[in-house]
Amino acid sequence: MGTGSKNYQAPEWLTAEFLQDVLKEHFKEEQLAVTELIVKSAQVGDQAAGFASEMHRASFNLQRGTAPKGKFSVIVKDHPKGQTGAVAHRSKLFKREILAYKEVLPRIQALLQSIGDQTKIAPTCYYTTESPEPFLILEDMQLSGFENFERGRLLNLDYVLPTIEKVAKLHACSALIAQDSPEVLEFFDEAPISRNPDRRDFLTFFPVNIRCVAEEVAHWKGYEEITEKMFNLAENVLQRALTMFESTGKDFRVFNLTDLWINNLLFHINNETKEPDDVVTLDFQLAYVGSPTIDLNYFLYGSLNENVRKVHYKYIVREYQRVLQQTLEKLNYQGHIPTLKEIHIELIKTSLMGVIGATCLTPLIFREGAGFENLEDLNSRTESGDRFRRENVENPKYRAFLQRTIKEFELSGFLDE
Repeated sequence: MGTGSKNYQAPEWLTAEFLQDVLKEHFKEEQLAVTELIVKSAQVGDQAAGFASEMHRASFNLQRGTAPKGKFSVIVKDHPKGQTGAVAHRSKLFKREILAYKEVLPRIQALLQSIGDQTKIAPTCYYTTESPEPFLILEDMQLSGFENFERGRLLNLDYVLPTIEKVAKLHACSALIAQDSPEVLEFFDEAPISRNPDRRDFLTFFPVNIRCVAEEVAHWKGYEEITEKMFNLAENVLQRALTMFESTGKDFRVFNLTDLWINNLLFHINNETKEPDDVVTLDFQLAYVGSPTIDLNYFLYGSLNENVRKVHYKYIVREYQRVLQQTLEKLNYQGHIPTLKEIHIELIKTSLMGVIGATCLTPLIFREGAGFENLEDLNSRTESGDRFRRENVENPKYRAFLQRTIKEFELSGFLDE
């Protein structure tokens, strides 16, 4: 049965029998039974979270062999319908994620296990298919106590450090794959902002958001020079991004999520300390093989509390480089391992990703009301889309963040061509 939000309908094919067959194959157990299935919408927050997917949570009783029957659930990530689905199809978002879960992440987990590291990068994938419509069936991390970060807030250091450690290990293992088995990562060579005409609809997300931020900054006294630079960036962001992607990540290449932000992270909180002790990453629809600082800039400027970043930025980057180097050395990686100085230089070269994160993603984090109605609102200058973006940038929490962060960008030269 299907339940949840108003007018919600579960996919017809998502039945107890189907899930039973999937889990029998995954666990290699014939004596397995799925009963009392309930399917709900699993959309987290507003529609801005996972906008290129339909998310379902399937809960049921699971009988495995002679073990007692217990509660179990899975997350189903389904291809969206309508215009959103058309954009996702042209951009090959699901193909990218399916390949990530089928080909890349299992190799990364195997490499970590080979050095005695039990780190879990992402949820287990139980099943994927590309036809007739692509979808994935994933482990429900809520069963293991993982949860989203508190809505409307940016990350503090206690949440940043485990994330940075996890990303460093992901990057390290993928660097070894890029060196030894580059064919595995070949599909991910295309950057999220590319010359591919099939991605044109999706790419409008960046200039329309940056322009809305520029229109807000234009009202602030003393920000006249920054306002001019922001309007210029809105006109040229895609070309600047193309130049950035084509000129970086040549010598040391890693598998980036390229969409590393709060909504794509789940944290586990220690019952005794009440502090986060683990994190898993979600959403590989924009995954890309290139400079590791693509992920770092996007995350550090798009999801961190700006005061935490201001005080601890160099420490966080050092921790990333330390774990990266440590993991690569354990893996007997034979290529060049970037030094801390080289990471900092690369961060400057890819600083545009930080500007994009702070102007296109952070406004969504602070948003408290309902989300957009369709993808056109998010990507185009429709009346409802413009209203949605204005509400985001006029949010007092975001305005305070932006006033400090955009000054930092300007003083660092990140807004210059």
